[in-house]
Amino acid sequence: MTDNFHKRKERLRLARLVESRGFEMSSCSLCERQGRKCIVSSSDSSRCAECIRQGRKCDVRGPVESDWDSLDRQKARLDEEEERAISVSQEAMAKILRLRKQKRFLLKRESEMLRRGLRTLDELVEAEEKERLEKEKIEKERVEEETANVDAAPTPIDSSSFDFFDPSLPELSEADLEALLAGVGTSGGMPVASQGS
Repeated sequence: MTDNFHKRKERLRLARLVESRGFEMSSCSLCERQGRKCIVSSSDSSRCAECIRQGRKCDVRGPVESDWDSLDRQKARLDEEEERAISVSQEAMAKILRLRKQKRFLLKRESEMLRRGLRTLDELVEAEEKERLEKEKIEKERVEEETANVDAAPTPIDSSSFDFFDPSLPELSEADLEALLAGVGTSGGMPVASQGS
């Protein structure tokens, strides 16, 4: 810490000495940035008083070869970084364009699938309606056929219709039966008993 203190003290002493005995030159970079007068020693004009005070390299005599080399290296580095950045941005833009194209394709495909799905749904509804109408037609035809068959079939004689028959009565002979039936046909009802019987 004492070494730093002594170095700083020595720099300040030298800077005051150059300011008191030196002369003003066109400003170095540091003095120009800080808006100060650039004063250099008459015996050694390699550094101005302000650069001595701050312990900086001074370019009061103009840039030296190493300054130019450093500048060239920095420019080359920036050029390389710029080229890399351009390359990266071009790759990114190409990827963005690819992704947009894929997205447009998927949206078109989605639209087609939706259209086909709706058409298929319409066809399904139409087929179900056709099937329903066909079943109704078949059922109607079946009912009509059954009704026609029932109308054409002879009515079976039900024994319950003969409930009035009394089995205790004697059997009629054929002649009696014919006479009975003949009487029903002419009078439209039961024969009237003859007055003599």
